[in-house]
Amino acid sequence: MDNTENEYFIVDEKSELVKDIALLYRTKHFSDIVLIINKERILAHKVILAARSPYFEKLLYKNGKETEQKEVIICLNTSADYFREIIKFIYTGVITINLSNLDTALDLLDLAHQCGLTNLETIIGEKLKLFLNDKNIIAILNLANLYDLIELRDTCHAFIDPKASEILKHDAFNELSQKSLIKLLERDSFFAPEIEIFESVAQWCQVNVHDADLVVKCVRLSWLSVVEIVSIVWPSKLVRCEDLLQAIAEIIDVKPNETNCRGKSLPGVNVATPEHKATVITGRRTEHLLNGNRNVDNWTETTIGDKTGLTIKFGFPFLINHIRMGLYDKDLRTYRYYVEVSVDQKKWKKVIDYSELGCRSYQDLYFENKVVQYVRVIGTFNSVNKFFHLIFFEAYYMENIPRIVNGIVFPTSNVATVEKKAVVVEGTNGAALLDGVTSDYGSFTYHVIGTGSIVVQLAQPFMLSSMKLKLWDQDDRFYKYYVETSINKTEWTIVADHRNEENKSWQVLCFPERPVSFIRITGTGGSSEAGRNFALLHFECPTDDEKETRE
Repeated sequence: MDNTENEYFIVDEKSELVKDIALLYRTKHFSDIVLIINKERILAHKVILAARSPYFEKLLYKNGKETEQKEVIICLNTSADYFREIIKFIYTGVITINLSNLDTALDLLDLAHQCGLTNLETIIGEKLKLFLNDKNIIAILNLANLYDLIELRDTCHAFIDPKASEILKHDAFNELSQKSLIKLLERDSFFAPEIEIFESVAQWCQVNVHDADLVVKCVRLSWLSVVEIVSIVWPSKLVRCEDLLQAIAEIIDVKPNETNCRGKSLPGVNVATPEHKATVITGRRTEHLLNGNRNVDNWTETTIGDKTGLTIKFGFPFLINHIRMGLYDKDLRTYRYYVEVSVDQKKWKKVIDYSELGCRSYQDLYFENKVVQYVRVIGTFNSVNKFFHLIFFEAYYMENIPRIVNGIVFPTSNVATVEKKAVVVEGTNGAALLDGVTSDYGSFTYHVIGTGSIVVQLAQPFMLSSMKLKLWDQDDRFYKYYVETSINKTEWTIVADHRNEENKSWQVLCFPERPVSFIRITGTGGSSEAGRNFALLHFECPTDDEKETRE
């Protein structure tokens, strides 16, 4: 059957289309509406305006019917110059006004919002990020919250967080909108003495009388002292007596939950350093742990099972979500441990629990954002002796972290590499398996079929659902094998069973997502060419399909 009549071609004429519409803007050919603003007349085309802007769609096509008016008065609060720029953007996607002028950018942002041009709002918001300073930050934050420009708002917050005390004393602090101030005070990373926060909020309330109640509720009263509550907060009459009594009860009886605490935010900065006044307060041989030295012979230790563990105290409460640390790795030993955090050494929250999971060498740990002043690492197992050893310790707040479940990371790239501190703990010539080379057939890892296996240990548990391996394939040989995973090298689960198949060369294995610390690959048979050895050239997990072969 001839399908010629159903054939079609896609031709990219986007550039020509843009040029033609821009030409309509410049020549005014076929215009069918006159827009009048401040007595100035602008020729335009109804359908183009309505297609690009919800404001014009409503103005020119009421109830779905095109207006019969030939002239329309524009009732927007703006100048004719700015309005012409908006019309030009609708036709061409171009703004020619200098957006580095704050007043101009803010006026255009307001006009873009009125016209429903969300793409222009985003463009102006991105431009404003480049010009944030102490003088304009509050005005820009108010606009970001007014128009729900989330990325711009987050950038403003990141600008403000390190200088919270300065912002509280800023001349324009009282000009913050209620929404802006509430969102600012709700952030754990807006860090300043709580009494300073209350005093600035009290001044704000004197200026913004009708918006006071919801703002005052954002002050964390239980982090004030009783003296501050009695001498400063109570006389202000801004807080109900019941709330003051509740705060005093929390202060006297028990410190509040750590999630109620504010902490400094220094994105990407290691805050576990002497420069940030961090110290190690429990453990032995502690002098090297925080100095940045990764010499494996300079370890800090505690006894396995000691509940005080290795405890690090930060100089201030900090917002953190990432810990890097190094376990002693001069041999193939395995450790198990867990990590707890606190703001007061009374209430502890477990953020990492590897107490039953095998770990070695460098640890990259992630968890939900926590305000922390104390971290303790408690060892539960060492395969060699009764001591738990750390070489270095670092703590960070990262703006973007990988997907995690209960402290176990879902990696997006191969973690079975020498760089990631993975090792082959069983198998002959194990170094060849994880070096990334797949074409050196004289260097491979193997075990004798019927005796032993090839076992890979990852540096820490990872959530995995795939892996890839390459069988030795320079001739017609085939192998039979199966693959198991474990979190503790004691209990194993088969994730790939190829004992009844003739398998050659590259193998991509997929299985239901699961936590993995150890991978065991066992050859069970092969062709006569394979002889007695089960031979692997390469292994990776998760699979990296963009690198089918590595030279």
